[in-house]
Amino acid sequence: MIIKYKHNKTKDGAYEAIDGFLGKLEEQYKDKIQNSSRKWNSSKDVMDFSLYARGFKISGKIQLYDNLIVLEGNLPFLAKIYQGKIESMIKKTLKEIL
Repeated sequence: MIIKYKHNKTKDGAYEAIDGFLGKLEEQYKDKIQNSSRKWNSSKDVMDFSLYARGFKISGKIQLYDNLIVLEGNLPFLAKIYQGKIESMIKKTLKEIL
């Protein structure tokens, strides 16, 4: 799954918004998300992530650019039936936080 989302922030602004949001999300859903891991590169414009949600392993990468975010996610086969719903939720959330 690849999602490209245009925004009006710099890379640094997008990093601040996304990193803060992910911390809140992990806390809010700590009973539903296990083994979450996220690691930013030294430039804070690429983040690798992985987690287990409802027994499914989800992993991927977020790349930040001025005015653009690219999210590449690996969904397990059984979760692909929810891909459209997941993409819609991610885009809605990005619109809210950016």
